[in-house]
Amino acid sequence: MRKISTGLLAAGTGMSLAITLLMLFLASVVKSAFVQALCLFAASLMTWIPLREERGYLFALVEFVLASAIGLLIARGTATYLYVLLFGHYAIVRFFLRTHMTDRLLTILLRLLILNALAAIGLALAEYAFGMSVQALLPEISVFWLIAILEAVFAVFMILFKVFSLLFDSALRNFLMPRR
Repeated sequence: MRKISTGLLAAGTGMSLAITLLMLFLASVVKSAFVQALCLFAASLMTWIPLREERGYLFALVEFVLASAIGLLIARGTATYLYVLLFGHYAIVRFFLRTHMTDRLLTILLRLLILNALAAIGLALAEYAFGMSVQALLPEISVFWLIAILEAVFAVFMILFKVFSLLFDSALRNFLMPRR
């Protein structure tokens, strides 16, 4: 991995932060659930931009924390909460596990386990802190179907994230952040 300057890394982080905030704001304004999901996915993908560089963990973490804090101030909604609790830091977790573990199946299962644990924390937080019952929101769906739907959403998210991160690495990375 060739080194880029700190200024260029900070500029890339700022660019990804701006796009993340734009996507979170758009997700809070738009009424279509499909468009909200696309905006949430694009916002979660932006953390990958600084993460792939040398010293990228720090910049990616700063980008996630700033995007979460500012997003909760300007775009408070379901998509922002999902970004903060589940999908915003997925890139950091994915990159960390991928660089520190060699078994691919184990890393996939561990990422899925982490997403499930975070979803359980989010559901518990919604129920006990905000008084929202997911079962009351979806009364005709059993708990087992809800779990199956969540697992399918997580699997699709993980596959799409892999495809788009590979696209970024192969096509856009050198264009957006030229190396020395």
